[in-house]
Amino acid sequence: MSESLIGQAVNITLIGMSVVFVFLIILVLLMKGLGVAVQALEKYFPQTVPAASDHALIAVAIAAAKKFQGK
Repeated sequence: MSESLIGQAVNITLIGMSVVFVFLIILVLLMKGLGVAVQALEKYFPQTVPAASDHALIAVAIAAAKKFQGK
């Protein structure tokens, strides 16, 4: 009876590890696909870069962040 129990435990362990492995593979493939999709959409929706004259606004944002952190 103990061999049957050990066999069942090994079987359940292998099934569980296989399910997790397959899930992780699917997750990696979806993330790579999302990266490709974002790169394809980048030409239709380009990111805007802040202008060089926005130094005052950047300084205000840094000061607000430091005050919020308590520094």
